[in-house]
Amino acid sequence: MTRSNEHYQWCIGVMTSLALTTAVKRIVSAAALAMAVVVTFELAFGYGATTAIPSIVQWTCMIAAYIMGAFWWFGPWPTLGQAFAFVVIANVAIFGATITADFAPEVTLGKCAFLIPIGMLAGFFFDKWRLATHIALCLLGTTVVAVYIVVERGVDTFVAVVLWAPIVISFTGFALLLQATTQSMRLEFE
Repeated sequence: MTRSNEHYQWCIGVMTSLALTTAVKRIVSAAALAMAVVVTFELAFGYGATTAIPSIVQWTCMIAAYIMGAFWWFGPWPTLGQAFAFVVIANVAIFGATITADFAPEVTLGKCAFLIPIGMLAGFFFDKWRLATHIALCLLGTTVVAVYIVVERGVDTFVAVVLWAPIVISFTGFALLLQATTQSMRLEFE
């Protein structure tokens, strides 16, 4: 068993011993389903993408979020590979649905906050390199959205930074705090 998988299994053991498996699955499912419902509302109320390729991206992201929500609600606890794939796909779907929606720039960047619960999952269960991958994807996606609203939507750079910074600090900080807590707990009990 690899060190990454050993850490993942240890975290599952802690969660199971505290009888939290179902609750954690429901929370992750609710986060994925909330992403899907937001995109559904965007499409239903006229905030969907206005051209073909962005529309396809938006629909694909919405469908992926519904599938991921159903998987976490009804499926078994995922393997490390499946959980990592979920985090990567969720990151890409959040970014895709965010960049293609026809919203005011502030709302567009604000939707990146959906990265926070995904980061909490990554921070607790993943080893450092998987967590670093998640954080790098989040930083890249959120920064691209911030640059997009400055260049394409005419938002002042200062305003974009004021919107960007709390989101980046939140998804990075929560994930790193959970990673440190998990590592500390593991060292304490081993």
